[in-house]
Amino acid sequence: MSEQPRLVVLYGSQTYTAQEIAERIWRITKVLGFRGPVQAMDDYPISRLIKEEFAIFVCATSGQGDEPDNMKRFWKFLLRKSLPSNSLVRLKFGVLGLGDSSYLKFNFAGKKLHKRLLQLGATPLLDIGLCDYQHDMGHDAVMAPWLKQYLAILKQYYPHIQTDNIKTTFIPRWKVSLQKCEEKSVCIGLTDDIYFAKGAKDHFIDSTLFELEKNVRTTDETHFQDVRLMTLRTTNDKRINYKPGDVFNIRPRNSKEDIEDLFSIFDEHNIDIKPHYNLIVEELHNDMPVPEFLQQPHTIYEIAEQYWDLRCYPTQYVFSLLGQVSEDALERDKCIELSSPEGQEEWLNYSRRPKRTVLEVLHDFHKSASKLSLEVLFELFSTIKPRSFSIASSALPSEGQNIELLVAVVQYNTKMKKPRQGLASNWLKCLQVGDKVYGWVKTGSLAFPSDVKIPHILIGPGTGLAPFRSLIQEREVQQTADKDVLHLVFGCRYKDKDFHCKEELERLVEEKKLTLYCAFSRDQENKVYVQHKIAEHRELHWQLINNNAYIYISGNAKNMPDNVRDAFIEDVLCKTGGHALDDAKAFMKRLETEGRFQVEAW
Repeated sequence: MSEQPRLVVLYGSQTYTAQEIAERIWRITKVLGFRGPVQAMDDYPISRLIKEEFAIFVCATSGQGDEPDNMKRFWKFLLRKSLPSNSLVRLKFGVLGLGDSSYLKFNFAGKKLHKRLLQLGATPLLDIGLCDYQHDMGHDAVMAPWLKQYLAILKQYYPHIQTDNIKTTFIPRWKVSLQKCEEKSVCIGLTDDIYFAKGAKDHFIDSTLFELEKNVRTTDETHFQDVRLMTLRTTNDKRINYKPGDVFNIRPRNSKEDIEDLFSIFDEHNIDIKPHYNLIVEELHNDMPVPEFLQQPHTIYEIAEQYWDLRCYPTQYVFSLLGQVSEDALERDKCIELSSPEGQEEWLNYSRRPKRTVLEVLHDFHKSASKLSLEVLFELFSTIKPRSFSIASSALPSEGQNIELLVAVVQYNTKMKKPRQGLASNWLKCLQVGDKVYGWVKTGSLAFPSDVKIPHILIGPGTGLAPFRSLIQEREVQQTADKDVLHLVFGCRYKDKDFHCKEELERLVEEKKLTLYCAFSRDQENKVYVQHKIAEHRELHWQLINNNAYIYISGNAKNMPDNVRDAFIEDVLCKTGGHALDDAKAFMKRLETEGRFQVEAW
């Protein structure tokens, strides 16, 4: 009997999304009869790459076009000048990039990887796939047709593979089982963190245990938006040397309401999965090891609280799984339709556009939900991914022991009866003083020059203030804060309702450490936004740009960054600077290339 063909799936993932997609692709290769691992690029023995024949690379982009942390060593090795140009002549590959088109360097890391593999002699089976988070269908819009094309080309090398039965075959990642035990007493307060509290390590993350010191609402109680200024302090006197522009990462947890809803679904259908049962996870495939934190015993309640994302929006893949387990003809046919290319528009209208959660889907397809098993649940639910928040404080005043966050609590309405709520912000809102949580700091996308005399134009409406507050605090401690250097354009709705850190900013203005321009959009009949303040003070901004000013934008990605950019082009560069429109656009492009125009938007 001939040996199974080998295909490796390697990923670079900053927020676990690329890892999740890579694991989905790996499962498909297993269905087709391939062997080979799915691994972070830095976990893969790179010396073996010269011997590989087929590979798929799934590559996210972080920061300002940077490679993710778990592919940095891999990428550094590939950049060695000593590598011959025919090093990877055996390799036939495909690169799937995951990016967000609201960022300037869209899919930059994936493009760099694709180009370097070509330089080393590898052969692309097809062009790079550029997935865009901003697409209506998310990453799947590009991933699904790209993978279909890759497999069609792969079939030319392995004619025996059957690409037609992929959706009708279920391949679990691990062997999962339950250890039934007597019900334990309910934990009061936060349960232990399943990722770090029991000693498991992640060599890409330097996690720290923090204690919550303050959780203060910064907006008026009558204001529609709840915004929190949170202070977290390291335990055991640990110090973190973070800098302005860095981000704090934390993995949120599901609400008790959603957890109870999940177990009520189990009870309704007599599915014997109880909160107090222990989960046992064992290796099923030698190329899919069990993560260290799952090798330790956890209750199903802990998994439901910290591992499964109960508020995730179900992809078409979720409906294909439900269709596989369903024994009800009507529901099964509907699931198959929603998971098909022909059913994309209906899936968008049912699932993605109204932001329907996976729990709500299980209620709608209740007959299919009655056939759920533990193995299917591990594939059905996405994992809870860490969330990133710009740090709103300097490390200097607390000597690296305190981190402050400015968090907008996300809640909005769609056609669904219940309001949609952001998982991370609502969990953070409910944390109590004294609660202990794990988090870690990563380098952010904003980079500030070390020369304290270079002018800064900082545009930060709402919680976009956070990284600029960090910078201003640092400059104040260093006694270099100067109103002629630090120019902050802040925006909110009302001066008296959602002006974050008002007293602090006004004090800095009074002490001549900051120049502040405020746009209160609802305090007068005509709405005033931050771009209007750029236009209003265009002569000063033109003068600052001529003095080598750096321009920074932080805040909501929807319209604000483009509106601010247009104000600089049309009002500052054209009207005041005398540039023609095309010249002004080219000028802005040069500022971006030089790092003098930076955007952090979400």
